[in-house]
Amino acid sequence: MTARETALKILSDVEKNTEFSDSILRKYFTQAGLSRIDQNLARELVSGVLRQRTKLDWLLDGCLKRGLKSLNTLEANILRLGLYQVAFLDKIPAFAAVNESVELVKRFGRKEIIGLTNAVLRDIIRNKKYLKKPDTGDRVKDAGIEYSHPEWLIERWAKQLGWDDTLKILEFNNSPAPVIIRTNRLKTSAEILFEQLQAGGFEPKYLKILPQAIEINNPSGLVDNELFVRGHFYFQDSSAQAAGMLFGAKEGDIILDLCAAPGGKAGLAIEQAGGRADVFALDLSFRKLSRVRENFIRLGLDSWYLINGDAAKIKFKTAFDLVLADVPCTGLGVIRRRLDLRWRIRETDIQRMAELQSRILENAAGLVKPGGALVYSTCTLTPEENQDQIAIFLNRHSEFSLGPAEKYLPAVLAQYGFLAAWPQLHQMDGAFAARLVKNKNI
Repeated sequence: MTARETALKILSDVEKNTEFSDSILRKYFTQAGLSRIDQNLARELVSGVLRQRTKLDWLLDGCLKRGLKSLNTLEANILRLGLYQVAFLDKIPAFAAVNESVELVKRFGRKEIIGLTNAVLRDIIRNKKYLKKPDTGDRVKDAGIEYSHPEWLIERWAKQLGWDDTLKILEFNNSPAPVIIRTNRLKTSAEILFEQLQAGGFEPKYLKILPQAIEINNPSGLVDNELFVRGHFYFQDSSAQAAGMLFGAKEGDIILDLCAAPGGKAGLAIEQAGGRADVFALDLSFRKLSRVRENFIRLGLDSWYLINGDAAKIKFKTAFDLVLADVPCTGLGVIRRRLDLRWRIRETDIQRMAELQSRILENAAGLVKPGGALVYSTCTLTPEENQDQIAIFLNRHSEFSLGPAEKYLPAVLAQYGFLAAWPQLHQMDGAFAARLVKNKNI
């Protein structure tokens, strides 16, 4: 398969599959046998179409007499791919994008659509229609088209944060997500790893807010590199690393991670404890636990135990020094990484997730030793899943108090005692975390 054929199949699978695009993409890359250059192109095409889908569809709808709905899924995605290359990829000549799109229709579409595909894309190029801006008179609708976000989400952010911050988040979500890694301090130091990455041509850069996080500007081949294979680092965004700073794990701790997959936060807790802590990694998905095992083994971690169970119901005979609850959430802080998330999440999911989070928190409260800590974290931006959740919990549980985040974090990331990472303010994925300390005298 070519890069464009692979991208077409991935996009079509995304529309009918419950899996996220990144996992579908990995499966196709394994099967397709693409070169690294073709993998990069396929990834760019998939990412770009998913990011810009509303704008692409709006432009195409205005050029098709019967609209995009007159085409089947494959045909619509062929036109989206062609238009994305024309409108957003300067390195691909317009004529090449048109010709490749026509070839895809010949292979996967109806005969009568061949001429239509050629005519529509050439008309868009000739009249530079891809430069057209939406102007409906409704700023929410216009922003939804221009930035390819659902209108309900734009309205919610505008009420919560104001219009200027909302536009900044929309722009951030449509920007490429950088590759960020965390040094495995049980095997090396950040300084040594940085030098090795530099020598390997990966163009590392320390981040201003979190110096322990390293951005990789040339990640091609990094997962095949000996440094990764030998577990000298872990892929983890800076906001997730910041949440981990609240753990404060110590040597001798017994730690429970209630929602462990893929294991990044539990691994960080073990590192903080100098490798001298027992970790019980729980996850509802038995399949995902295999990935946790792979990561722990690669990182060279000891004294860990995997448990398949429900974080909202699991009980233990003993309590824990540290309980991690990196709970399921709407994920609205990681839209730039989960490209199809914006099309999957509904506003009703916020309340549904908040109810699940509340059940997990309630169960977690009874699993913490007196004097121990419970760290609650999400990768979303809604008050219902973040600050409100903690306020309700503390009202119910007077035996817990909020441990001030500023004691563990750079001041710029601490807000009202919590970790509050905002895309428009900190140029990192959105995240929230709270350290809840249990009274010693219970």
